[in-house]
Amino acid sequence: MGMGQRVRQIFRSRRAGGVDDLKTSLDETYRKHLATLQQVRRGVADVTTSRKRVEVRLAQLRQQVADVDVQARSAVERGDDDAARAALTRKLTLEEGVSGLQQQHAQLQAEEARLVGAATDLEGRIEDFRIRKDTLTARHTAATARVELNDAGSGISSDLSEVNQRMSEAERHTRELEAQADAVDELASEGIIRRAGESAEDAEARRFDALLADGSMDDKTLPPTDGDHDGPQQISP
Repeated sequence: MGMGQRVRQIFRSRRAGGVDDLKTSLDETYRKHLATLQQVRRGVADVTTSRKRVEVRLAQLRQQVADVDVQARSAVERGDDDAARAALTRKLTLEEGVSGLQQQHAQLQAEEARLVGAATDLEGRIEDFRIRKDTLTARHTAATARVELNDAGSGISSDLSEVNQRMSEAERHTRELEAQADAVDELASEGIIRRAGESAEDAEARRFDALLADGSMDDKTLPPTDGDHDGPQQISP
């Protein structure tokens, strides 16, 4: 499954409710691709090891071919035809082995180059996926934070609206209480009502004192004295 298919599968599963955590899903996909890259790299290492073993064997066979060729020349110089024929036969066998190993070496080189190219391409695509993953994760985190901030702001606005309403009611009630207290203080200062702990007689005396002080009391408003009598006075004969 390619990277694009995996990403599409992630988002389809998210829409279906199968995956709730985007970052976890993307990280898991990234780890799977890294595991695939490690497998490809191990394949490259195995092919490289085989190629080097073939190269060592080729060097050995080529050295043996050179040694047998020296033996054949020496046998010819000595006039030993049998030894010369045996050396030449051995040389042909070794050369056939060299030819076979050369073909294997060429195949291993081609396979190694293919795997190295595939690993390089896969590594580049995985790096691109990692960058996109980190970018998308950061954008997703930022978008989530914005949504949560907006939700919190809406909640705060709603709470503040309710608090402001309550504060307005409290301010109105406070003004009413202050007005009531001012009215009570004014009535008490005029002696119309008693102050706390004040007797009725003291309140009445304070009221008369207030009336006298501001000049609003005349003789008609004064209470009768003991020398005053209702009606005309009678003169004795």
